[in-house]
Amino acid sequence: MSDVEAEPHPGAQAPVPDRDPRDLKVDWPAIVPLIGCIICAMVIFLGVAHVDDLAQRAEWVEASGQARGAIVDRFGHPLAYSTVSARGAKRVYTLPGLAPILGYRSPAARWYGLEDLYSGFLDAVSARRDWRSSVSHLLGRVVRGDTVQTTLSRHVQAVATTALGNATGAVVALDPRTGAVLAMVSKPSCPSSAIDSRARYQRCVTAPAGQLVNRAVARVYPPGSDFKIVTLTAALDSGRFHLSDVFAGTDVFGPSPYFDNSVYPSNVTRSDLHALTLSQALAFSDNFTFAHIGLTLGAPTLIRYAHRYLIGRTIPFDLPVAVSSIANGRLYPSKSELAQSAFGAGVDKVTPLQMALVAGTVANGGVMMAPHLVQSVLTPGGHALRTYAPRPLGRVMTRATAADITNAMSFVVNHGSGFKAQIQGVQVAGKTGTAASGGNRANAWFICFAPALHPVVAVAVLHQFSGEGFEYAAPIARKVMVAALNERGFKLK
Repeated sequence: MSDVEAEPHPGAQAPVPDRDPRDLKVDWPAIVPLIGCIICAMVIFLGVAHVDDLAQRAEWVEASGQARGAIVDRFGHPLAYSTVSARGAKRVYTLPGLAPILGYRSPAARWYGLEDLYSGFLDAVSARRDWRSSVSHLLGRVVRGDTVQTTLSRHVQAVATTALGNATGAVVALDPRTGAVLAMVSKPSCPSSAIDSRARYQRCVTAPAGQLVNRAVARVYPPGSDFKIVTLTAALDSGRFHLSDVFAGTDVFGPSPYFDNSVYPSNVTRSDLHALTLSQALAFSDNFTFAHIGLTLGAPTLIRYAHRYLIGRTIPFDLPVAVSSIANGRLYPSKSELAQSAFGAGVDKVTPLQMALVAGTVANGGVMMAPHLVQSVLTPGGHALRTYAPRPLGRVMTRATAADITNAMSFVVNHGSGFKAQIQGVQVAGKTGTAASGGNRANAWFICFAPALHPVVAVAVLHQFSGEGFEYAAPIARKVMVAALNERGFKLK
């Protein structure tokens, strides 16, 4: 055999020499970035999950109603705000009886009133849906609803609520210079605690007294002798009559063939009086005199001035207002309807807001201002999104006529049926009214404003099923005027 070794096959692999494990080296420059990427991915994943959780929590708080914006008074005092209860978000009202005025949320989750009208601002889910809210959610911050600032004064509202007591009726107080509503009360009302319960809420809805109805704007009533201010406006502004005109005989004491004289008497109680000036006729609230004036003026004139006061017209307001009417709504009433309409009998129907506007128009020199309940809408940071400026609705009478009526209404308070509205140191102008209620006792009315020469508040009070206006309504109006005047620097009791 030859000593030469055989050559290996061309496809065979060369043997691998054995290596010591200690000689192995890790390629750290390649591995470290990979590990860093994995860690960063985990951090980002956990961070995104955390941020998403924060955003979901914020959105849940908003959707639950806890972040709903507040409704405040003219000074920023809270009237309605949201909080958390054992059953979730709860709407809290800081004064009794605000549900018919501000609105409420039914157990079926439906909003009513101002709460509904401004829900697009108040609701945190609806308010300001833009990139800023998205950033806030990523940071876990709750986007709160806007604030609705009303024209109401919480103090005047509280005084009016207390003054009306447990009576059925309404109170409206407004600034005659701007139309801003300072107080609006309607009773009876459903307690806010009852609205949260489905069974109790249903009882409020079906109650004959209408506990969720805003009597100040949603229902109409015979105005009684308060309506004589409308007739007096037509009489003086048309130039047909003057305050110094003298009436006697049947024009003061009757009888009249156009209405039941026992139901609507003269009201002149002094036996020594055989004739009255027009100022005296208003102070005694003589029905025969005003029936005579209405018949003399004629339906077109009386109705024209009533329409100037927006009686028979739609009153622009934040909430729907029932349309008032004169002479059963007829353009061509009978003589009987016209005579009774002139002194505010049952053929006329008005809302308490309507009568507050009548007083306020006289107080404002004959110009009616648009009534309004909302002053502004504010962001959570206090910036104004919307503001509502005072707006005149038109001139009802000349300034001279308004001055004459102011004098006549002051005479009513100083020497006539409005004496219980007197305020020491402040001249009050007012008019009492007593009207059929459909029950055993009459509805008491009183409209007024003060101070007579530089008015800052006008008030209308309806006290139902009570009696005479001077006895039941005038004292309530006095308390409301004092509260409003004291807020403006007066020191009255």
